[in-house]
Amino acid sequence: MSDETDGTTEGGMDRLRSRFGPVPDRDPSRAAPGPRRGDTRVERPKPGPRRIRQETAAPSAPAAPTSVAVQSDPAPLFDEPHDDVFGARQSNEWTTVDAEPLPLDDAWAPEEPVEVIDRREWVRVPRRTGPVFRFLVVAIVLGVGITTVYSRVTGWFDDQYDPPGEPGSPVEFAIPSGSTANDITQSLYANGIIANPTLFRYWLDDNFDGDFQAGDYACLQENMSFDEALDCLDGVGPLPPQFFSITIPEGLRVDEIIEVLNRENPNFSEAALEEDLKATLVSVGLTGVPEEPIAGSPDPTGSGKEGLLFPATYQIDEKKSEDTLDILRRMADTMELKFTQIVDEDGKAAIIDELGLTDYEVITIASLIEEEYLIDEDLGRISRVIYNRLANGRFSLGIDATSCYAAQKPCADLNNDDLTSDSPWNTRNLSNYGLPPTPISSPGEKALRAALNPELGDWLYYVRTEEDGGHTFAVTDAEFQAAKAVCIERGYC
Repeated sequence: MSDETDGTTEGGMDRLRSRFGPVPDRDPSRAAPGPRRGDTRVERPKPGPRRIRQETAAPSAPAAPTSVAVQSDPAPLFDEPHDDVFGARQSNEWTTVDAEPLPLDDAWAPEEPVEVIDRREWVRVPRRTGPVFRFLVVAIVLGVGITTVYSRVTGWFDDQYDPPGEPGSPVEFAIPSGSTANDITQSLYANGIIANPTLFRYWLDDNFDGDFQAGDYACLQENMSFDEALDCLDGVGPLPPQFFSITIPEGLRVDEIIEVLNRENPNFSEAALEEDLKATLVSVGLTGVPEEPIAGSPDPTGSGKEGLLFPATYQIDEKKSEDTLDILRRMADTMELKFTQIVDEDGKAAIIDELGLTDYEVITIASLIEEEYLIDEDLGRISRVIYNRLANGRFSLGIDATSCYAAQKPCADLNNDDLTSDSPWNTRNLSNYGLPPTPISSPGEKALRAALNPELGDWLYYVRTEEDGGHTFAVTDAEFQAAKAVCIERGYC
């Protein structure tokens, strides 16, 4: 019993030293572990306490109970228990417990000793590669991965920037006035000109600083690169617009203006023009403009827009050759702009405010001047006669042109009934004081300037006496009658 205890203790110390200190050299005289034939004791390592039993001569016969030594745990060298190489803790103390003998026979015993692995004989094999080699391997793997990802990303971007293949079919592309860069980008993508609108928008911020011109572009094709699209939009630019001109003479009535527009451009149908004249035009900024046509107006269109369409030469875009509302609004807008421009440049006479006249009434005076003057020198004086008669209050204007408008006839065809009609537009009727309710024609810029700034004078009469169309202006009725005799003598009256 003491020999086994000493051996066990020595083995336990060896194991302790193998875990926590240098491993001693193996004793060559030490027997190999494992059971042997003829041993009276068999040890089989198991987790927990080990049991040792005696081998009997007759294993087949039942054996009497024997005593088995159980090794207890030694006092720990550290705070935590430490396992031996077999996973079970060893002890130098023994106790005796009763246990059934285990039967042993010749078949159980191995012919050769069972080899038990001893960790003391293990040898740590050094790494075959160093840290530099491992770093190079990792670097190569990362490099290959980054290169692959970069190649795929740049390849995708290149395909968006410049799609594979040649540009395709030409595309009719137009940039409307007021379009933003985002609007243009989306339109380019929708027409198949560029492959990626988002990338093109960011690329455009870095490569173009400006605005694209509105118009039609004939240089764009499907499947273009960003550079090619920009070269067309900013380099080549839009096609020059195709225009034709229509000239509206001064002094025409609104129905005569419609005839000229239709004659110069048959796409402007008279029916469409008359219908669009009833729409709201831009000239609402002028004061005193009636909201509705005045009842009884001689205007055959019934539009109430007499005198509001400015006579001038207009450039018509071929694309708008059928847009009647556009040309009418441009003419009304021009009338308002011209009126405002003249007031800003020259102001307006004090008599206009003294009489409390609106902008619309000043345009009516301008239309009377337009119909009466023949030479520029008479513009301001004819204007002054009209204002003096309005201020006097005892005279009708007595302008023949108003009688022609009221009768809707040429002035050469007027008769006595036309000159004495009760129409408020007929100022030859001595009971009709003041201005006609509406203009009688479309005045030009000269007539507008004369109406806003009449020449100074006390004249109350004028009559044509000169071959070139010049008038004689008189303050008294006697002066007027003398000048009128000259007019009759020369055949102008």
